[in-house]
Amino acid sequence: MKISKRLCTLVLLSSLITNTLTACTISAEAKNHTYEDFDVKSYLWLKFPKEAFDFGELADSPLTKPPAKLSNCTLDEPQTFPMTVFGKMDIYETTTSQYPYNTLYDGTKIILTEPDDGSVWAAVHDIDDTPLGYTKDGFLHAVGNGTEFYAEVPTETGRAPDATGKLVDAYSNLVDISKYLRVYKSTDPSNEGVDLSEYDVKVSMKLSTNDTSIGEPFYNSNLCLLQYDTLQKLIRAIDLFRRDGYTVVIYDAYRPTSVQQRWFDVVRVHKWVADPSRGMGGIHDRGTAIDMSLIDSEGNELEMPTPMHTFTNYSARTSEKMTETARANMEYMTKIMVSCGFTYITSEWWHFQCVNTKNYLPTDHPIDDIPLVPAEDELATN
Repeated sequence: MKISKRLCTLVLLSSLITNTLTACTISAEAKNHTYEDFDVKSYLWLKFPKEAFDFGELADSPLTKPPAKLSNCTLDEPQTFPMTVFGKMDIYETTTSQYPYNTLYDGTKIILTEPDDGSVWAAVHDIDDTPLGYTKDGFLHAVGNGTEFYAEVPTETGRAPDATGKLVDAYSNLVDISKYLRVYKSTDPSNEGVDLSEYDVKVSMKLSTNDTSIGEPFYNSNLCLLQYDTLQKLIRAIDLFRRDGYTVVIYDAYRPTSVQQRWFDVVRVHKWVADPSRGMGGIHDRGTAIDMSLIDSEGNELEMPTPMHTFTNYSARTSEKMTETARANMEYMTKIMVSCGFTYITSEWWHFQCVNTKNYLPTDHPIDDIPLVPAEDELATN
């Protein structure tokens, strides 16, 4: 923020009174006041000895420019900060707009420019310095690019139907896999220029893109949640795949019940998108199912029977239309996943689920509204 000469005079004088108040703090508190008509003592609720107000020569020598030691508070140009969206950030077209026209979600790389007029607004640019608009609370919903953060979902208990429809005790302990794994997050199908050896898994949540059955995202955050127990099994599988030179790419994992219902209402075929009211429902809303494939060491996805989420009989494991290479890759992936505690369904080559899914509770946490928290090591240093 910019500080006027008169305010910097106030800052200097008040700093002589007490060394417990910083220059920037005083200027922020007193920005609409001048020294002549401003009672420092009463405004700041402080008591000073009488001699503290004996300014000597300073009283007869008004400053004509801010002292050098206050230069860190005086900015000729607004500062800019490369940051990453934390949670979600509403974007407005102008600083007078009443409603946001866009929303940025966690993980989006941006550049924030602090306001130079003391207002709450900050200008937002993308990483290519293209203007995106303005935000009112940008510094509350953005973190430094080096900060790690993850989603936090409460543990829940209840009862859920098993395969026969019988209600059994169940619980949910959903976790963000990025808290436990090195995750490369990208919905870009190309991995060109990415060293996948630096990551354990790629997350590319297909339902957060326009490439869905409804032609638009079901949610916006590229966030992968799984039951903690299911994740432990996946970690074992990831290790086995990596030994053979492959990286797991996850296209879908936890799917809220409301998303499951909305998708079923479009597809209307239970074997492709399960009706959440039938049997054990969609499984994905229990956080124990994964839609996945494999990437080789050069970033290329292995050939599989069909593209991900192709809802035709060609996607079935029993299809005779797949190539021998696709069949071999599918069977290899299946063998590893089964050995680590997963089972599968016949109609979708990409779908795997935990063998004890009945023990977990279906839940409906809106993906875009799940709170994010900094990683524990970040909290320790801040």
